[in-house]
Amino acid sequence: MVLESLKEAFARLKDTPVLWITGLFMGALFALFLLTQAGGNTPLGSRIFFLGLFALPFFLGGFYGAIRGGDPGLRGYIRAGSRYYFRILLAGAVIVAAAFLTGFLVMIPFTILGVPLQAGMSLSFLGVAIPFAFFTFFYDTAVVFEERKVIDSIRRSVEFTLGNPKRTVGFYLVNLAIGFLILLVSSVVWSFAIADRLQPLVDSNQTVFQMNLTAEQMMTIIGVPGLWAGAVIGFFAVLIGGTLLLTFKACLFRRHALTPGAEAPQQGEFDEKGRWYRY
Repeated sequence: MVLESLKEAFARLKDTPVLWITGLFMGALFALFLLTQAGGNTPLGSRIFFLGLFALPFFLGGFYGAIRGGDPGLRGYIRAGSRYYFRILLAGAVIVAAAFLTGFLVMIPFTILGVPLQAGMSLSFLGVAIPFAFFTFFYDTAVVFEERKVIDSIRRSVEFTLGNPKRTVGFYLVNLAIGFLILLVSSVVWSFAIADRLQPLVDSNQTVFQMNLTAEQMMTIIGVPGLWAGAVIGFFAVLIGGTLLLTFKACLFRRHALTPGAEAPQQGEFDEKGRWYRY
């Protein structure tokens, strides 16, 4: 059951503190990106974001390695992160490249039919991104829990999703509900934090309230304290939500991909004399 995996995720978060390292990284990345973008330093924000994406596979490898067992401490986290870094990075890059290529091919018919370029790009890439994310979401867990190689991990994710359609749909629905709840709570807390800044807009007449405000005008109204409040609240929202989602995902995959007590499949091949060589 999906809810059993969720209960297990809460238990693992309590018993394995090292798991929060990945959430801390993602929360800090989000806060830095928000501060640089809202502060007008878009190039720096973009660099931070892309460097963070390149570093993320290390934290994912350490995260899943801690859940898999062995050494759930900091040393085991670092060891697993280093071991699985390139496989997770390359598999993610293959998925993104394939999604962009597919989106480009899907966009061609829209262009021939005379659909505006921007609308065609939005429709094609959105239509491609959702199914790609749905079927390949478990590729990184396959890398760590089953020692899969780059392409094989993507295939395994698709296989797991097709083999467990009700569980994966339930998993996504539960995560959407949790994400909505965290977003709602974060928005309410931030609204209270900047209530004094927004009061002039609330008290203004209908004409002023309905005018289109630019990003610079909104930043002026919110101010630096409001921006920092949003970054801090966003940090904790991503920390809690991201850590819970990854733990939930790992528990679901491990519970239903492998039978209890079974070992992860070993990758290798037989030579011409019938001898087994593990990769």
